Amino acid sequence: MSILNVDNISFGYDDKTILKNISFRLLKGEHAGLVGDNGTGKTTLFKILTGNLISDEGRVSLASNIKVGHLDQHIMLNERESIFNNLRDAFKELYIIENKINSISNKLSTMEPSKMNKTLYELGELQDKLILSDFYNIDSIIKNIATGIGLDAIGLDTKVSKLSGGQRTKVSLVQLLLKKPDLLLLDEPTNYLDKEHVDWLSNYLNNYPNSYIVISHDTEFLNKITNIILHIEFSNLKRYPGNYDNYTKLSELEREKYINDYNRQQKQIDKMEKFIEANIVRATTTKRAQSRRKQLEKIERIEKPQTAQKPNFSFLTYREPGKLIFKSLQLDIGYNYPIIKGLSLNLFRGQKIAITGCNGIGKSTMLKTLLGVIPKLSGNIQYGEFLKPAYFEQESKYTNNTTALEEVCNDFPDKTQREIREALAKCGLRQEHIMHKMNQLSGGEQSKVRLCKLTLTPSNWLILDEPTNHLDLESKEILKKALHKFSGTVIVVSHEKEFYENWITGVWNMEKYIQTQK
Repeated sequence: MSILNVDNISFGYDDKTILKNISFRLLKGEHAGLVGDNGTGKTTLFKILTGNLISDEGRVSLASNIKVGHLDQHIMLNERESIFNNLRDAFKELYIIENKINSISNKLSTMEPSKMNKTLYELGELQDKLILSDFYNIDSIIKNIATGIGLDAIGLDTKVSKLSGGQRTKVSLVQLLLKKPDLLLLDEPTNYLDKEHVDWLSNYLNNYPNSYIVISHDTEFLNKITNIILHIEFSNLKRYPGNYDNYTKLSELEREKYINDYNRQQKQIDKMEKFIEANIVRATTTKRAQSRRKQLEKIERIEKPQTAQKPNFSFLTYREPGKLIFKSLQLDIGYNYPIIKGLSLNLFRGQKIAITGCNGIGKSTMLKTLLGVIPKLSGNIQYGEFLKPAYFEQESKYTNNTTALEEVCNDFPDKTQREIREALAKCGLRQEHIMHKMNQLSGGEQSKVRLCKLTLTPSNWLILDEPTNHLDLESKEILKKALHKFSGTVIVVSHEKEFYENWITGVWNMEKYIQTQK
């Protein structure tokens, strides 16, 4: 049974086509991964599926009574409520039923006998709905899933207003899982999750009884959770059976065949064109040449194989600093209270350090303190000479109407628009991307705009907070090589060991460090 049908969907901005005649269906119980490079239209397709965008052509249809749940990259929660109360909102309908049961029960003692039987029958039906929905175990269900995703470490009584962007995403993810929609749409759900929580989510989704589509660049995760892959490339979508590894094999074979067929046809066309050119003017061979020309005109030409635009990150170096980058002594870090206490660390010129530890432990707060974005609570920081840091923040919220081009131009007024366009193109952003407003771009496209700013900033100390979130696989590899090549000092916060393990000089595990400070 098909629960989702997408028929000939097309969508574009201005004169640029993003999606072209896309058609596919999702069957009940199918677990699909939606893959493709940054900017190919994955998030756009999700917005069309959820009704947040209207396609230029085509139709999206759902089976009757299908509930759709969507986790996107920017979520709104009730700021004034605790994590636990936000999670309870997943069961709003059941709490309404409970209130109705209580209201009816309170009226039973004064009810007329003639109405009693009908009311008791209604009461029984409502009660059955709660029992079938496991209503009386809601608190336990919430705690189990919240623990699986890692919210227990934050504290379920914590107000949402105190949470980081990554922690809020976790709350939204748990809330969505608790609702158990018939069709689950997840956009990069493993961002901000530690490995143990990614493993838990993999097992949960594997056993999920309903259908889902997941956007992810985590191939190990996709291999565990998918039995269908939907691949978007060059405005088109193709469906592949099996997991990510199977899709890779099939798509590579298809691409090889396509290239071979194209090359074979080009040789045939070239041979026919040369024959026509050599024989069209000779009386004895002109008829043969004309016949060959007609054959050539009838050939259904294979389009030249397309290649995706690859980014090419590279970082400008500032003058060499002194040997010491910074030295911290008994540093207490936090906002209203310390979340990291007694931090004593040394960083020296040329070191490349990966900062690891569970989400919410204070890695981002530490970076902001070292950079002076937020004040230290106590302790000392000594900095070396001639430092020129450049900072990539984990998330940036864009509420204004600036385009990607304007965003970079505003920060670099001394550069020409042509120079900015070239820099954005070098970071893998095409013309249609740079003319879009920042809040309309996908997470990966926004990351590339911010990385573009970093590449235009001469520095001798790069500080990057989860730079691989939202980036496609190829972009991650190219960024990794650029950081390896960079001659300055690097600090990177990352939950992806495979991203940093081959080029760093050391690891600061904040969990272990904090344990030694107690």
